[in-house]
Amino acid sequence: MFSLSQIEHDLPMPPHLLSRPLPDAIKAELERLFLDKVITKLGLCVSVYDIRSIEGGSIHPGEGCSTYKVSFRLLMFKPFNGEILVGRITGYDDKGLQVSLEFFSDICIPGHLMQFGTGTRW
Repeated sequence: MFSLSQIEHDLPMPPHLLSRPLPDAIKAELERLFLDKVITKLGLCVSVYDIRSIEGGSIHPGEGCSTYKVSFRLLMFKPFNGEILVGRITGYDDKGLQVSLEFFSDICIPGHLMQFGTGTRW
């Protein structure tokens, strides 16, 4: 259900973050970019787990920010097909069920994907 994914990314750092210690500024920018987003074939990003390396700090022509090559790991949520998850139903309507897990609450199960016999068909 959860896994660590190693990623390398060329990260442009906005100048206003450079007053902070570099690892803190980079982590904040990575969280802004990846946290609570679904990455194809990896899953939902739950957390920036750690930063493995930071290289560079070069400024490219025409840009007002420095760019760092960052190697880091993300904690990803990706349940496999058929995996049983425990959640709490937070609502329902004509479109289906809204379900909350402890760490994520924007899950919608469309009515046409509900198993037969689980209640009212939408």
